[in-house]
This record gives sequence, C-alpha cells and structure tokens, in this order.
Amino acid sequence: MTYLFPGHDSEFPWIPSLEPVTPIAGKTRVIVKNETSTIEYDFSLVQEKDKPYPYAHYSMFFVDQAQSLAHLDLSHYEGISFKIQCDPKNVLLFALLSFDDKVTTFSNPSTRRLSTKTLSCDNQWATIIMKFDKLSTPHWWLNKYGIALSDTGYQLNKTLGFVWTNSSQSPLDTSLNVKLTDVKLVGTDSRFIYGAAGLSALLWIMLAVWLIRHYTQAITSDVHERIRSAQPLIAYKKLSVEPQKDKEKTAILHYIATEYADPELSLEMAVTALGINRNKINDLLKDELGLTFSAYLNKLRLTEAARLLAENQEVNVSEIAHLVGYNNTSYFNKLFKLEYNCAPKTFQTLCQQKNAPESIPQ
Repeated sequence: MTYLFPGHDSEFPWIPSLEPVTPIAGKTRVIVKNETSTIEYDFSLVQEKDKPYPYAHYSMFFVDQAQSLAHLDLSHYEGISFKIQCDPKNVLLFALLSFDDKVTTFSNPSTRRLSTKTLSCDNQWATIIMKFDKLSTPHWWLNKYGIALSDTGYQLNKTLGFVWTNSSQSPLDTSLNVKLTDVKLVGTDSRFIYGAAGLSALLWIMLAVWLIRHYTQAITSDVHERIRSAQPLIAYKKLSVEPQKDKEKTAILHYIATEYADPELSLEMAVTALGINRNKINDLLKDELGLTFSAYLNKLRLTEAARLLAENQEVNVSEIAHLVGYNNTSYFNKLFKLEYNCAPKTFQTLCQQKNAPESIPQ
C-alpha cells in the first residue's frame, strides 16, 4: 500500500484544491481547518436561483516535481482506503478524476472524467475502502460530452486525483464538518512483486550455487580419500605386502594382479592355475586383506578403473570398464557407484576439477 497523506511526504505528491475557492457569507463555501495530522474542513450548502444544485468539495490533485498538474498510472492498485468522520451525519460522493483522451484538457478542469461512488458517514470514525472497479462515470457527465451512456469506465493509468464532495442528500443551510485521515492506496504494485520475485530468485540462485559448491567439495574430498585408502590394494603397480614367507599368499596376489583384466577370471580358474583349493584361497585373502576372492577382485578392478578415470579425461566409461575386466558397463557403473558414491562419469569430472584448483570453489 502507498500512503497519500500528508501530500508532501507521499510517494505520489499532490496539492489540495477547494471549491468554492473563496468563502462568501450567505453562499456555499468550504473552509479548511486542519491539514496537519488530519484533513478537516467545514462546508455549507446554500441553494441559489442560478445554482439549484450547490456543491462543495475537497480535492487532492497529483503533481510532478515542478508542482504542475499530472496524471499517474494507478492500474497496479485495487482501490483507495481512508478514515472519515462527519458531523452531522452525511452522505458524500467520492470521485476519481481521470484524463479522458477524447475530452480532457489540463487547461479546463471541468473536462476531467468523473467516476464516483456514494458513502455514508457520521460522528464515529469509519474506514472506507473504495474499490476502483466499483466506480462508474455518471450519466450527466457522459451526456454533457456526448459520450455513450454505456461508456462508464475510465483510464486508471491516467488518474488526475481524488475528490470528496457533497451528494444530493447532503443537508442544506447547515454547517457540516468532515475529517479525513489515513488516506492510502491499497493493493500491491506489481513493480514491487516483480522486484521481490527477482530478489527472491537471485537469493535462491546464490543459495543453490553455494550448496553445489560445498557439495562438490565434499564429494571430491570423499572420492579422493577413498582412492587414497584403496592404494594399498594396487598390487598390480606395487605390492603393498612385504615379501611373504608363505609362497601361496604371494602366488595368489600375483596371479590376481596379473589376470584381473580378464573378464572370465574366476575363483575356479585361480584354483586350477595355482593348485590351491578354493577355501584356502578365500581364507588366505581374508587373513591378508579381509576380503574374499570375488570381493578383492572387484576392489582391484574398481581401484584401477578409478586411476584410469582420473588420469584419462577423454576416455569414455565403457572403454575403461572393458579395460579392467567388465563386459557389462551397467554392472560396472553399479559397482563403481557403490564403491565411490558417485557414477564413473561424475568421478571423472570431479577428478578433473581436483587437478585444476583454480576451478574448484574455495
């Protein structure tokens, strides 16, 4: 919402206007008593021969920086709200003044299009909300300028100001008092909606970037810790175990290290090649590494695959899967993800980032 009172502090500055302008005893008049914390004015209506329908009003007209009359675009607002008190009880007209392209000129105030609605007030403060879509142009104004009676709308994007005036039911020959305060436009200006939405989107993007960066750092650190911890298993590069007194352990480790790339390698093939029974092979591997034959074989293959992925950014995943002994790429992807908590392709990308420190968020 946008407050319109006081006028000099409002986002939309305005100046007051009265009619009649000069109070004359015995005739219709308006006298402003206060415009500080509350707009307060007295008026009286005197019926005259040449003015059978007397009227008196207090108006606020929008102005530009040079204090010249101007029209504003209020199409982003739903209406105007204000508090009002009348003594004695009265029926007033609220009017919105707008610029009509077919009729209005700034030099002739009477050509401003009127869009009105009545309101009742008494000596108790009441909050009134005038919805802009409930205002309509009276027939007498349309007839005056030869406009179709069905054309009761107006251009809210060319609003000139607001008016509080008497109605045909306002008392005659009586001193009437009106107080206005808390005048404000209600509804949300879409400019602020778009601004807030843009700021919110920016904040979400920043949060997403922050989360992605920290997630990348965390998963990269985890991946490289797994590689580091798996290094002792890379027997095919350099056996981690000291020369074994037990020739069978050395033979098993050497055999697996040299044959792991064979997709057909199995425990039965190792039994046949080494002449050691299957239970003993598994027992020796469990004692040495805590793994069975199949588990150690997969560990060895995946460790080698991780090395190849880290060192060869251009080689695709299926090629590496075949190089380390997996004919089924999907099965390789599944095992790799279980071991490193990410897909092989992701692992390869993370390793590339790790090798280029300037590209990794700090």
